[in-house]
Order: sequence, then C-alpha cells, then structure tokens
Amino acid sequence: MTHKYKTISQELEEKILTGYYHAGSKLPTEEELIHEYNVSRNTIRKAIDNLVKKGHIMPVQGSGLFIRDVSYKNAINLENFKGLTADHQGNTVTTELLEFKEIQANKEIAEIMKCEEGQELYYINRLRIIDGKQWVVEYSYFNKEYIPYLNREIILDSIYQYIQTGLKKQIGYVDRVIEAAPLNEKDAKLLGLEVGDPALISTNKSMFKTGEIFDYSIDVHHYKYTRFLKLSNLLY
Repeated sequence: MTHKYKTISQELEEKILTGYYHAGSKLPTEEELIHEYNVSRNTIRKAIDNLVKKGHIMPVQGSGLFIRDVSYKNAINLENFKGLTADHQGNTVTTELLEFKEIQANKEIAEIMKCEEGQELYYINRLRIIDGKQWVVEYSYFNKEYIPYLNREIILDSIYQYIQTGLKKQIGYVDRVIEAAPLNEKDAKLLGLEVGDPALISTNKSMFKTGEIFDYSIDVHHYKYTRFLKLSNLLY
C-alpha cells in the first residue's frame, strides 16, 4: 500500500516536471495543500520534505517554498523515469523497430532478471529518433510472465505507457548504471557516428512496486545529444 504522503509528493512532482508549477514560482502553503488534499499537516510536511530531498523545491526562510530553476529540456530524468517518450514531451519521438522476437532466457539473462533459465522473454531492438536525430539504440528483454503481450504497434509507440495504462501495472523502481564506452560498428552506423566514437551506455533493470524485474535493457546513447538529470540536496 502506498502511503498518502508519497502519492501527494508524486502528484506535486508531476506538476513541477510538466510546468504546472513553473521555475521560481512559490509552492502553495501548507494550509492550502492541507485543504486541497484533505490530509493532516504531518502528511503534507512529509510530502514536502520528500520534494526538498529530491531537489525539486527549496525552502526560503520567512518566504516559503519555491520551485528550483532547473532545465529539464531534452534531459532523461533519473528521478522520475517514465520512458523516453514521456521524458521528451513536446518533441517528435519516432521509433525504428530493428528486431522483435520471442526468446528464452539464457543463464546470464536469467541471473540478471531473477527468473528461471528458459523463461520466455520478448527481445526488442529499437532505434529511437527525436526530432529527426538518431538518439539511442535500445536492446531490451521483457519477461513474458509479467508482460504477456507486446506487438509492433505498442513497440513503435511507448511500451512503458502501455504497461501503466494498458496493463495497469505500477512501475516502482529503475536501477541504472551509466558508463562511457566506444561504439561498435553496428551502433555507430545506427547513430550516424564513427566506430570508436564515445557513447553513453545505460544498463537498466526495471521493477514493479512489488519487486519483480520485468525489463532488462541496454541503451546506447548518442553522446552529442543525451543528457541525464539528477537533482540532489546536499543538506540531506
């Protein structure tokens, strides 16, 4: 069960990220938020504290809470991962499907995804293009036990949106390791770069709120375009 303060914090965070509360503006007061959400003062304070810890808002003594002036444009948000399409609202995101097939998990993939060796998976290789620029090559494995159906139409749109709205499943955690490495021949060609050029490689494990790993992916990003956003507050 999700605590009420976490739900409120997520709703306020979404309003910040989508520009409902714009940079430099003041967050509603505690009293206004208590009235809006019909909860206790302690609940609102926990929600606000969560946003402060994440670096979305800053308290100014004697003046209130203000939205931090941070540029989110064209950045992959490590705080609130919802997929490439959601992170680039306002841009034209298209997908080239390179490979889509059903496979069985080998020993290595099974260990990573915490599933049985031989478990049925969807394997998807996509090139994601933003505003006409080759942005990222994705190599993804989806566990069919949790994502029983995918088709070309879903893959060309947004898989994560389908999981949340179509399957009505709650994505809870995404563990990401980001490193720099030289491009191989295949990825260099897809991204319009040279073999050996640098790339930002993100290795991801996505889990539901109940802890099951449903997606393991390796994303090879174009180094000239990709930015990652991580908000921090050194006071916590």
